[in-house]
Amino acid sequence: MKKLLITGLLVGTVAIVSGCGSQTPAPTPAPPPAPQVQSPTTQTAPTTGQTPASSTSTTTTAASGKDVYDQKCAGCHGAGGAGGSAAALNKESRTQAQVYEVVKKGKGSMPAYANMLSDAEMQAVSQYVAGLKK
Repeated sequence: MKKLLITGLLVGTVAIVSGCGSQTPAPTPAPPPAPQVQSPTTQTAPTTGQTPASSTSTTTTAASGKDVYDQKCAGCHGAGGAGGSAAALNKESRTQAQVYEVVKKGKGSMPAYANMLSDAEMQAVSQYVAGLKK
């Protein structure tokens, strides 16, 4: 009886530990956009027919990379890459390109995210993870 109990505990522990890499958490729905209200006294500048230059910056990319990391990666790799049921990422020395490839193709029990994230999201999260190195 004791042997059966120990075997059951061992099998259950292995199932729980290996489950982290084989399942991905359900995506969190985005909050609805805030309504756009224009004051009656606000005047808009006349349009010139020109499209303004892109305002995407490293800060915006890093922030969205952190958001993706928090939603998709922190459950296994821990907050800030400190480690959890998967490897700590804040101690690795991978380049952004190397991190991108792991995110895209997966590695070991980590799933590939090529079909779950856009290229921009994979670029952003790989930039964020590469910047976690201490």
